[in-house]
Amino acid sequence: MMKHLMAATFLVAAALTVPQGAALAASPPNMLVIGTNLTGIRTLDPADNNARTVSELISNIYDNLVQLPQNDLQKLQPMLATKWSASADGKLITITLRSDATFQSGNPVTAEDAAWSIQRVIKRGQVGSTDIALWGFTADNVEKLVRAKDAQTLEIELPIQVSIDLVLYSLASSSLGIVDKKTAMSHEANGDFGAAWLAANSAGSGPFTLSQWRPNDIAVFEANKKYWGGVPAMARVITRHIPESGNLRLQLQAGDVDVGQYLASGDLDALANDKKMVIDNVPGLGFYYIALNQKDPDLQKPLVREAFQHAFDWKAISGNIMRYTGFPWQSVVPKGMIGAPADNTSRYDYDPAKAKALLAQAGYPNGLKKVLNPSGAATLPFTEALQASARAAGFDLNLVPGEYTPAFRERKYEILLGNSGARLPDPFAVATQYAYNPDNRDEARLGSYYLWRTAMQVPELNTLVDQSMKERDTTKRTEIFKKIDEIYKGMNPPLIVFFQRTDPYVIRANVKGYQGHTTWSTRWHDVTKTKE
Repeated sequence: MMKHLMAATFLVAAALTVPQGAALAASPPNMLVIGTNLTGIRTLDPADNNARTVSELISNIYDNLVQLPQNDLQKLQPMLATKWSASADGKLITITLRSDATFQSGNPVTAEDAAWSIQRVIKRGQVGSTDIALWGFTADNVEKLVRAKDAQTLEIELPIQVSIDLVLYSLASSSLGIVDKKTAMSHEANGDFGAAWLAANSAGSGPFTLSQWRPNDIAVFEANKKYWGGVPAMARVITRHIPESGNLRLQLQAGDVDVGQYLASGDLDALANDKKMVIDNVPGLGFYYIALNQKDPDLQKPLVREAFQHAFDWKAISGNIMRYTGFPWQSVVPKGMIGAPADNTSRYDYDPAKAKALLAQAGYPNGLKKVLNPSGAATLPFTEALQASARAAGFDLNLVPGEYTPAFRERKYEILLGNSGARLPDPFAVATQYAYNPDNRDEARLGSYYLWRTAMQVPELNTLVDQSMKERDTTKRTEIFKKIDEIYKGMNPPLIVFFQRTDPYVIRANVKGYQGHTTWSTRWHDVTKTKE
């Protein structure tokens, strides 16, 4: 035991001092080392985050009221809450909290902490509020509507009609992790609700606590020995910034890293033949898409958009570039969700001759030149494939690599190839991205809505998306999503979906209990390691 503790101590010290990319000693049996990409993560405050990697980190520091098991995303399970109910009219949710949970400070977890955490997310107004704010909560009304009835009873009064399941799903997201109010507010500065302190410190009730955080470098987590759910088997978890895929592959093979994320397809192919590795391909709630900016007069033409539907040889890359990161899918309703079509991969076949004919009919007999951007490095191979196949279809696309997601949010691009993700396990979450745009003005700045990013507004789709949020009957909601998909299919959309996203996780075979999560809330509490 002492030997393992000494090895663990040495590894943490080494991890905090060695340069990025340098090799470490093989990780000890009570420590999990995750190689990932920490680019752009500046804070571990739940209210300020909703992306994939940071969601996993936060999900292990902060408990939620409810949780969603990876093997059944439609089945809510208790976490800090023991039970919940809704009033007959669907306007009030009452949640009972467990009485034995404490924060890492030793303070008990109360309904006041839960109410304040939700209020805080709304009042902060950062990206973490994206889901919960959809239900009508604002900085002006949230204190009145989200309240502690007593020490263990939380009441959530809904300001608008909305499906209760949607609200509960959002409570399971990492952004709604419950924060220790007393501790956070003791570090408040300039009315920030403790945000500056929480950037590099933790105040949760989760199975791990944050001990070290260096942006774009490393995060170290210690087991919470007083965790109400039992002490985790891993004494420490280290997440290291290893953005270079080949380097990460080598460290996985050497045993320096136990779990690898964001590896390139070539490295995944190499690791797939290694008996010491397991590749967990986790279905995501998002797509790979081609975005056509409707502020561009050429791309506004329906025939040009239709031509793009036949300019991408997606079958050619489905077995190589996309082998681990996506599977063919051409509907805006994710596979396995209510309203998803049975036939979804015959809408957009590669047909260069048809694309050329459509371009000529649109007024471009000699083809069309445009600038093509990837959303980032991860989508560059996909973008290169589009450039190559589109050439035969009459499109001369000038590929300019870089990180173009910010430009996409600002509608400052011509053609972009990107991928998306969502956390709510319901078609509504994706519909709000791809089929919703309530205000198409530039000054509206509705960057959360991809249809706004393409500068297209479809009132009928807006109405249907709103209805899908309010409707409580599953059969009726299913029909709404079917109708959304049919309209989308027939309108030559500016967001052309070709693949549904999957997220590959490479896990050394001696690691047990680590499971990538569709909603990005992978938990480390039950992870163990055996001898190799």
